Order: sequence, then C-alpha cells, then structure tokens
Amino acid sequence: MRGHLAEPLQLADLARVVPFSPFHFHRLFRDVTSMTPARFLAALRMAEARRLLLHTGLTVSAITGYVGYTSAGTFTTQFTRLVGTSPGHFRQLARLLAGRPCHVLAKALRRTSTEVVRPRLALHLPDSTPDDLVLVGLRAAGESSEASTAWAVSAGGTGVPVVARPGTYHTRVVLVRGHSTVARALVDEEPTSYLVGAADLQLPQDGGARARIAIQPPRPTDPPALAIGPVCRLVETLIGRVAPGRWSGPARPVSRHAPATPAIA
Repeated sequence: MRGHLAEPLQLADLARVVPFSPFHFHRLFRDVTSMTPARFLAALRMAEARRLLLHTGLTVSAITGYVGYTSAGTFTTQFTRLVGTSPGHFRQLARLLAGRPCHVLAKALRRTSTEVVRPRLALHLPDSTPDDLVLVGLRAAGESSEASTAWAVSAGGTGVPVVARPGTYHTRVVLVRGHSTVARALVDEEPTSYLVGAADLQLPQDGGARARIAIQPPRPTDPPALAIGPVCRLVETLIGRVAPGRWSGPARPVSRHAPATPAIA
C-alpha cells in the first residue's frame, strides 16, 4: 500500500500478494492493524496528502493524483470526512504549528487546561514525561465506523485523563516526544519522534478506571499517527492554546469530537 498509493488498489489485488482469499485477508488484516484494508489505505493516502499540503506548494488537484484519486472533488470530500476540514484549511492550520516543539505545546496545555475532577479513565504510559504530548482515541466496541468515539489531547506525565461513557473501548495512544515538533511527528511521522500503544479497556458503570498502556516505536502495520481522530480539532486546540492571537479561522462548535478540556466525551 505504502509504495503504490497512486494506484487503484482493490481488496482482491492486496489479498493476491499474500496470498489469501479476500475474505481471509480482510479478517486477518483487521485483526493485526485494527482497521480494514480500505480504511488503512485511505488513512495512508490522507497522511501523504497532509505531508504534501504542509511541505509543498502543490495544488489540491495535483495532490489528488499523487494519492490515488481521479477526482479532486472526491478527494476533497474524503479528506474533509477523515481529517475534519478541507485540504486548504488544513494547510493553513498545519503551517501555524510546523516549527513549534511539543514541549512548548505540552506546557501550554498544562497551563490552560481545566482540571478534570473525575475522569472515567486515567491512563498511565511508561516513560512518559510532562514535556510529551499525548493523543488518545477510543473506539467503542461494536461501532461500525473505525473513527474514534471519543478522543483527547493532553500533556504527558503521571497520568492522562480521558472522559467517556461506560463501555468497552479499543484504545489507541500516540505519544509525541517533547523534543520533536508536531509536524515531524504527526505529519512526517519520523519514527524517533513518537511512540504508539493500543489496548482494549473496560470503563465500568459505577466509577472510573485506571489502566497502564505499553508504548513502543511504530511498526509498519500501525495506522498513521493522525488516523486517531479529527486532525483539525487537535490542531485548532493547540493553536488556540499557544497562539490564540494568530488564529483567525472560523469559529467551530464544540462537538463530542472537539477537545474542550484535556479530556472529552
């Protein structure tokens, strides 16, 4: 997939490489990556599109062909659905944060975040420091969509609070090291810039829970770092915290996907 993003890859084409039947390949692929082949391929294409939007002056029409779409309209619709904003708007947002070290963003999050008194879930990540930036995405068990049901962005340290309704969730974590920049880790996906982890967690009806998630360097089978949730919400949150005077984009209503505190429901 990574080497043939511009080609019209079908499930049968991918299964033939292994080789497995399309049905068996689809099931195994989701077991290993937590995503269907189609969703994983779309995430890879959107990741490359984000990189091109940030680092080049290519038009949206040109980027469309580079990432395997034949229609700029279809690409823009898919990008907006998966990333949460249009390609042009993402380019504007990402360039505002391109050179900002994560330890500066983490400090701003700690300074401006409202306290979460009773988080439903407190995540503990080995080796996490207060300078790190932590993204958490929760997908409810049984959800037909592979998008996160709830997600949060927080500074690292002793514990990361997440608020969600009681239930069973597949949880993904992206920890961006404080020495890195948002662009290096989350757009360029430099392997030394971030760590990832995943676990299935149960949030009880009668109170909160604490969980420890092991984190490790990304593997080829891990989805792109920002397949975790609506990218634009993350970027807008960080811009609003560290450079409110530089953000002149349209106001957006807070939704269940929009971070209003260190944890969101």
